[in-house]
Amino acid sequence: MMSKTALEGLRVLDLTQVWAGPTCTKILGDLGAEIIKIESGRRMDISRGGTTANSGAGLYPDGDPGDEPWNTSGLYTDRNRSKISACLDLTHPKGVEVLKKLVEKSDVVIESFRSGVMERFGLSYENLKLIRKDIIMVSLASQGGSGPERSYGSFGATLEQTAGIASFTGYLGGDPRTSGTFLPDPMVAFLAIGIVLSAIEQRRTTGKGTYVDLSQREVTTGVVGEMVMDYTMNGRKWAPNGNRDNVFAPQGVYKCFGDDSWVAISIRTDDEWDTFSEMLNLSLEQSHTFSTVEQRFARHDELDRLITQWCHGKDAHDVMHALQKAGIPAGVSLTGEQILADEHLNDREFWEEVDHPMVGRRPFLSRPFKFSKHPASTRSHAPLLGAHTEYVLRSIAGLSDEEITELSDLGITSNDPTAFGPTAF
Repeated sequence: MMSKTALEGLRVLDLTQVWAGPTCTKILGDLGAEIIKIESGRRMDISRGGTTANSGAGLYPDGDPGDEPWNTSGLYTDRNRSKISACLDLTHPKGVEVLKKLVEKSDVVIESFRSGVMERFGLSYENLKLIRKDIIMVSLASQGGSGPERSYGSFGATLEQTAGIASFTGYLGGDPRTSGTFLPDPMVAFLAIGIVLSAIEQRRTTGKGTYVDLSQREVTTGVVGEMVMDYTMNGRKWAPNGNRDNVFAPQGVYKCFGDDSWVAISIRTDDEWDTFSEMLNLSLEQSHTFSTVEQRFARHDELDRLITQWCHGKDAHDVMHALQKAGIPAGVSLTGEQILADEHLNDREFWEEVDHPMVGRRPFLSRPFKFSKHPASTRSHAPLLGAHTEYVLRSIAGLSDEEITELSDLGITSNDPTAFGPTAF
């Protein structure tokens, strides 16, 4: 007998795509909620890729997109587990009417369209609460639901720019650069989980639904508070600083023994420096030269050379363990292969192996938390496009065979994206 899950009985309509929204709903699904992902053959989640794909992109199993690349994309299969998939073309009025029937039977609607799209579909919160007065609706629009740029779209790389992050994440003395990944997306995803759970608790205690306008740009801007405070209080403008810090010194990533083997080290206090200087075997004269953080900042280049010399020939993990034992923050810079084999992550069972009919058995990311009761887990592989459309229409929306056939004949529930012309991403 399966144990009860934390969100058992909760039904969520998922109208999100790419990373932030799908990751939020995936975790809710892992916690036991029924997640109905709404797409269409005409407009799939773009993380599925297109009807044609570049086999060298590296996001398909063994580099092979297969005959249906939209069902094998690694981005999609990672972020959309624990869900069911229904195809419903919302550009057709009948598609919208069916979605409204699903809203009547659901608890939460989460969407990540550009601001204004749901209103044009006739699916604004004002419309939805007429269907179910206690519905919870969460919008994850790029810029939020108001303001002069409310209709603008973006990806994580552009949000890093508009939020100010990229202004100080480049090379020392260089131009602004992105983080190399879409950093804002996972931040938004996990914040959105908490917001959904808060809205559910509010409804439980008040009986009322709510609308949440979450701005991905504002979430991202929220992480640069230190930069903003330094400007408003001191008039200082941060600039690209490489691996260095504005408070701690020395800080950097240093080459160790082996190909592409590195360790990050950050010295926060003078006491930590005293400990570290002993490990570096510095003379008393050298150690005194770097005794204050001001001195260490002024001679950071020299310190970097000394630390690099000390790390040379040493195993990166040995360096990390020795420094951590001494109370100094340090961490190995892991590659993708090393992360999968990492002893700590495997001990915590962070990786979950999941069977997929087209991808095979693969390790996937799980969750960065564990519940002592009602543990979360991947409940199903990422669904094939429209795999559960008939179930959703008949068993949840309550449509008749004739109504389901009509939708199919009109192409509203088509799960064949090739019928709408070739696409490639």
